[in-house]
Order: sequence, then C-alpha cells, then structure tokens
Amino acid sequence: MEKIPSEIQLQKETIRIETFSDGVFCIAVTLLSIEIGVELHGDVTDKILTHALLAKWPIYLAYVISFVNVLLAWIGHHSLFKMLNKSDNSIMIANGLLLMLVALVPFPTKTLGEFLLTDGFKTAVIFYTAYFVLISIAFRLLWYAATRNRNLLIHDISESQIKKTTKNENIGLICNTIILAVAFINPWIALALSFAMWIYWIGFA
Repeated sequence: MEKIPSEIQLQKETIRIETFSDGVFCIAVTLLSIEIGVELHGDVTDKILTHALLAKWPIYLAYVISFVNVLLAWIGHHSLFKMLNKSDNSIMIANGLLLMLVALVPFPTKTLGEFLLTDGFKTAVIFYTAYFVLISIAFRLLWYAATRNRNLLIHDISESQIKKTTKNENIGLICNTIILAVAFINPWIALALSFAMWIYWIGFA
C-alpha cells in the first residue's frame, strides 16, 4: 500500500524548494559581480587606472540594474512561497524554469554593459528587456501552478490576497512587455522605465 505523505513532510518539501531557490539567487548575484574588473597591461599610472575605472561605468550601471532586478525577484519569490503550504510537481517544474532564467541573468547583464556605448546598444537593451519578460512569464506560471489547487496554499489565505498577488504578477508581465516594446523605439527610455518599475515594486506592490 502506497504511503501518503504527511502534512509536515509536504511542508518540508516546500522548505527544500525555497532553500535551493535561495542558493540559485545567491549564485546569480555573485556571478554578476564577477563580470566587473579592469584589465591593464604594461606600465600603469594613476591616470591610466583612473581612466580605465571610469570607462567601466556601463558595466557598473548594468550590474546595479540587474542586482536590483534579481533582488526584487527574490523578494517576490519569497513572498509567493510564504503563501504556499505544500508543493507538487507542477510547482517544482515552474520554479525550476524560473531558476533556470535567474541563473542566466549575468549573460544579458554582461551584454548590456559591454554594448551600452556601441552601435549595438539598441539590440542589447531589447535582449535585456526581453529576458525579463521571460522571467515575468515564469513568475506568472509559478503563481498559476500554486493557485490552480487551493489545497497547496496556506489555510488562512484570503481571496483578496490571492487577487492582489495575481494582479501584481499580471502588472509585472504587462509592464515588462511594454518596456520591451519601448526598447525598439528608444532604448534609453526603456531603461528609464525599468527604474520606474523599481519604485512601483518597492513602494506600492
């Protein structure tokens, strides 16, 4: 006879998913910083080094943008899992898809930083903003997997909490899609809108 997992066992599975996810977010942030560095050869003077450090500002900017985006994604992920009481295969698969995308954030970040001051700037911003549309879709899929069965959620969660989270996930996806569309027209405005999204998520979400 098949043994049915207890409530405590199911909750432990949720904790394991969160712990693994936190590790992936941590690695993604760490890899962002690895891309920052200055390579100089020969005799290096203070003036040359200062110039080289200042010339890296596109890399610094890309790092800050991605760090905040990953931080906000981690906060959103943490908030979502606080509403989960159990997990199932659908949640693990959806969460795995999200983590796969988060782990690769250093790639579009490096692309944005390296091509910020080149003729490829527009393509770099389109690639970067499109990538975060994919992350928004992954978040939406994860929340769908969590809400399709109310038994997976904590018992005292209210309908208003569910609707608010669903609204926030939809807003995030719609806004990131709009930012992607704007990137085709004006990449600088697209980056500015990305900053505006930070204000929304930090102060109003």
